[in-house]
Amino acid sequence: MKSKIIKITAGLIAGLILLGGCDVLPKGTDGPREVPTTITADFTKKEGKGNWVKYGDCKVTIKDGSATVTDRKASNTGVAVPCPDYRGNTIQASAKATTDNDSLTLTLKYEIFGNVSYVNIVGGGKNDSGVVELSGQIEIPANATDAMVYLEASDVRDYTVSFFEVSIVGDFNDLTGTPVESLVDPTKTASLSAAYADYFRFGVASPATVMTNKNDGFRNLILTQFNSVTPENELKPENVLDAATTLADPAKYNECPAIHFDAAKPILDFCKQNGIQMRGHTLIWYSQTPSWFFYENYDVNGKLASRELMMTRMENYIDAVINWCETNYPGVIYAWDVVNEAVDDAGGMRQSYWTQTIGEDYVEKAFEFARKHAPANVELFYNDYNEYQTSKQEDILKMLKPVADAGNIDGMGMQSHISSGLDVDNYVGAAKRYADELGVVIHITELDVQAPKSANPMYDQGLYMKKLFTAIIEADKAGVPIECVTVWGLTDDMSWKSSTKPLLFYGNLSPKPAYEGVMCAINGGEVAKPADYVEPVVDTTPFVEDYEDKSFTGGPRYSSVQKVVGDAYEGDWCLENSEGYAEYDGYAIDVSNYAGHTIHVTFAIKSKADTCKLTADIDGTWPNIVEVNTSDGEWHLAEGDYHVDDGMTLQIYWESTDMSPFYLDSVKIETVD
Repeated sequence: MKSKIIKITAGLIAGLILLGGCDVLPKGTDGPREVPTTITADFTKKEGKGNWVKYGDCKVTIKDGSATVTDRKASNTGVAVPCPDYRGNTIQASAKATTDNDSLTLTLKYEIFGNVSYVNIVGGGKNDSGVVELSGQIEIPANATDAMVYLEASDVRDYTVSFFEVSIVGDFNDLTGTPVESLVDPTKTASLSAAYADYFRFGVASPATVMTNKNDGFRNLILTQFNSVTPENELKPENVLDAATTLADPAKYNECPAIHFDAAKPILDFCKQNGIQMRGHTLIWYSQTPSWFFYENYDVNGKLASRELMMTRMENYIDAVINWCETNYPGVIYAWDVVNEAVDDAGGMRQSYWTQTIGEDYVEKAFEFARKHAPANVELFYNDYNEYQTSKQEDILKMLKPVADAGNIDGMGMQSHISSGLDVDNYVGAAKRYADELGVVIHITELDVQAPKSANPMYDQGLYMKKLFTAIIEADKAGVPIECVTVWGLTDDMSWKSSTKPLLFYGNLSPKPAYEGVMCAINGGEVAKPADYVEPVVDTTPFVEDYEDKSFTGGPRYSSVQKVVGDAYEGDWCLENSEGYAEYDGYAIDVSNYAGHTIHVTFAIKSKADTCKLTADIDGTWPNIVEVNTSDGEWHLAEGDYHVDDGMTLQIYWESTDMSPFYLDSVKIETVD
């Protein structure tokens, strides 16, 4: 995309209910000005002079138009491209780098009313030459300030980046002269925790920046609405392990790494002072644990530590963290996520440094050590996502059975990152199964629900939340021991999935229809239709996409990237799908308008991947509609049928069995009943 310069006069927006003053401009803005719509890092210039900055504790060396990042103390350190003027826009972020790390990720960071949020844009693994090319899109909230995109890695090994660019997608929405929105008073909104007091705790995940924020509205939202708090990142190993102290004297700390709680103290202090209890998240995790922790002498260029040494380090770490928290904040933490996400989506145990060093029984050992060192009144949990899927349930239950038999686990943490396509009966059925087969209680630990891609997304999300919480209440009444429901974030703008609007409150702290749906489930009543409600229309008009006008209707599934290219099956143009985190990051089309009908899909596809698939996306199940052998790299014409149930929000998507790009053409969807 070529850089262009535009100049727009932006007007001021009206405030809602102001907390502590008038609307303010984001830092560094003083009115409309010229803004380039593409920012390219110039690695021939020093930091701050070439559209790039160093991010975190690392060293950056410039040579031959590239930036080499070394001495990285954490996996999220590296280089960043600031883009503070791009708030309220969708951006395209792209980078090319070489690395010894398994993968790299482009991540958006921004402040939102003084709170810091992080959202992954796109990630990918290296090729045989160690090269990673990334490109993905994301929307920056209009109220965001100090936005930047940074390049992080799966490990703390070096990387060299030769290209890094951030650009505007579509027309530029210039908000450089527009103040951020005003906050409403959250104390005027009826309390969720009070409404659900007879059933379970109602909790929230929060970053520690909320506790130090000059805007007390966020703290008041917690105090008004919730009676349990989970720190988003502050108690994860990378924020507790003291890298500087440990690496300075590895012999001294060989069996017991140094730890500190600088990141967690603000949120622990807040909970202690306000009488709110906390879920500790998390002790043992394959992610956000620095790789040096798993090596002899903490040297990533050396050998992995032995099983015996890693079990010693694990026990000492668990003991030190649990007991520091209990000694300094007695009674504040009532539950710990001992192990997080140990089961692989593809089946079996997730391979990680933990399995490489200790082995697949590391989960049993972690719970054994936690039970040994935790106070008797602190509950111990396993926590995972996609936990409602039948196949993953089987693997989780198999893994946890010996832990439960040993009496070392108290609860199952169901993360519940879902969308409104998830069948609520299957969901609460999964909760019942964990409780029955393991003899544990249930915490819903990280709930967020993506708004559907419908004519009335906020209203429809509210309807689904009422349905979901009605099912949760009925399950609790029927004896499923649901003790806590925690939503993963305070507001949509602060969510790690901000572009999907998955939470209960808008960015200005006002309640959404999703909040209303949760309250209707407990109090009765109906979610109010919005004034701009659009009557849904069942449209069975055939869908045709041939890309000859260089446009397409669908969009990325997660972090994939689409563009129209040549070498088509028919005509001149076809659609290329590339990038993304995983094979299932493909091209998606919403087919909810065909609800109640069977659809017939025809398409042409080619790829270097062995197989490409057309799949239905229903939370908890992903039935394949048709599979195509594409190993010859040639075009193949395929077709398949699928029935879209009434009331279903559904998309179909194309995917491949590896990360190879695939090409799509001559897509047609029509009803056959």
